[in-house]
Amino acid sequence: MKKSKRNFWIIWFLVTVLSFSLLFLGIRFILGNQITMQNVIAYLVVSLIFGATTSTLYLLQLKIACIALLAGLLVGFFDMYRIFLTDLDGWGDLVGLISLFTWMAIGLCIGALGQFGLFVYKKISTHRNKQ
Repeated sequence: MKKSKRNFWIIWFLVTVLSFSLLFLGIRFILGNQITMQNVIAYLVVSLIFGATTSTLYLLQLKIACIALLAGLLVGFFDMYRIFLTDLDGWGDLVGLISLFTWMAIGLCIGALGQFGLFVYKKISTHRNKQ
C-alpha cells in the first residue's frame, strides 16, 4: 500500500505539472495570447483535475482506465497543438481546448469500458472455474 501511495503522488505531480506546462506553453507561445492571472488559475485547476483523476484511477487499481486516460490526454494535447498551428480565423484556441477535453473524455470512456470488460471477464472465468 505504501508503494501505491507514493506512486499516486508521483503520477499526480507529473500529470499536473505536465498538463499545466503544456497548456501554458501552447497558449502563450504557439497561439501568442497574453496570459492573465485568471488564465493561470484556470490552467492550474484543469491540470489539478487531470492529475487527481489519473492518480485516483491508479490508486483504485483501475490501471486500464488510468492508461487509457493518459493516452487520451496525450492525443488531446497533440491534437490541441495541431489545431493551434492551423489558422482557424480566431477560433483555434477554443477548438483546440475543446479537442483536448474531447480526447480526454474519450480516453476516460474507453478506459472505463475496458476496465468493465476486464471485470466481467474475471467474474465469468471465476464462475466457470467453480463449476
